[in-house]
Amino acid sequence: MGKIKSCFDKMTIRKSMLYTFLVTVSCICVLSAFTIFAANKAQQKLLSLRSFSISMGDVQKNRTADSWKLTLGENTIQWEPLSQTQNIAYFGCYVALIVLPILYVVFGISTASRLYYRLKLKEPIKELQKGIVNIQNNDLDFEISRRSDDELGELCGSMEKMRSELRDKNKRLWELLEQRKLLNASVAHDLRTPITVLNGYLDYLDRYIPQGKLTEQDIMDTVEAMRQAAGRLERYVDCVQGIEKLEDIELQCTMESTDSLIGDMKKNIGLLRTGKTIHFEHHLASEQIYMDKQLFFRILENLLQNAVRYARQTIDIILSEDQFFIILCVKDDGEGFSPSGMEKAVSLFYSEDKEKEHFGIGLSVCQLICQRMGGCLALKNNVNGGACITAKIKK
Repeated sequence: MGKIKSCFDKMTIRKSMLYTFLVTVSCICVLSAFTIFAANKAQQKLLSLRSFSISMGDVQKNRTADSWKLTLGENTIQWEPLSQTQNIAYFGCYVALIVLPILYVVFGISTASRLYYRLKLKEPIKELQKGIVNIQNNDLDFEISRRSDDELGELCGSMEKMRSELRDKNKRLWELLEQRKLLNASVAHDLRTPITVLNGYLDYLDRYIPQGKLTEQDIMDTVEAMRQAAGRLERYVDCVQGIEKLEDIELQCTMESTDSLIGDMKKNIGLLRTGKTIHFEHHLASEQIYMDKQLFFRILENLLQNAVRYARQTIDIILSEDQFFIILCVKDDGEGFSPSGMEKAVSLFYSEDKEKEHFGIGLSVCQLICQRMGGCLALKNNVNGGACITAKIKK
């Protein structure tokens, strides 16, 4: 049975059905022929058991040849009828000639159908039914196994691919919703600080200006502080709008010359005035790369800004590739990530120096762009100190 099933699994449905039909018809024909032959033999055997009588006809002697001539009439030989048991058996053979081939057909078709369903259809249909039920129940944490190479096996494979894509899309949607919730919570929290500062200055002015206790310089200093708080608030709102636009951006990938890409990277790096040493090296074998160049340079700029902020003296930039990804690695010789920073660095608006002009969105933007380009962002600390951030984008 195992060998038959293994053979069936390698056949297409059409081919396996044809073989099943041919084997079934062959078995029915062989059994029917054997039945007909046996029934005829049985009837002949029954007939041979009958007794008969011969009535004497006209007998004449041939005197010349010294012989006798016997002339028999039409009713000279009389066959004895079959007994009741023999008669039943004889006509039973006729019934067998008709009924048994019909039973062979019915039994053969039913048996072949059950066997074919068990060997070819049962397991794939069971897998598909299980998959449909789980998908209807929004349960995508399962796997549809492909047990054959036929059309149903391909259908199981396609459904497994659909399930995997649905799961990935649901996961991305869930992550997007979580990011949106974090964004809303962060906006609500971080906007409260500049608003509180503005309200405090307004209360200060409202209280002391009518009393004449503030000099013109005090008022101007307060107005300048309010302007700075309003400017920070405005920049914060611009950052939020930039992230929302980035989530809806469409990739515009083109074939880029490797030499041109490296030249543009060197030019952009050379324009930085940081007072720190930047080393750039590349290891690209491909002459052309298919990518969205604008988004790639946005990753580079954000990683560089992050490295410049925390590096002491040296920044290393390494551009390489493997079979599937373009890899951009930016290292610095700073203090590296703290345990909490390693865990939360890519979270929106996370920063350990929020009192400065840094809002903590650079790495979040890089991670979002990498994911949109089919890659990922990885963080780690160097062995000798400092941070190492690796961005991968799909070729």
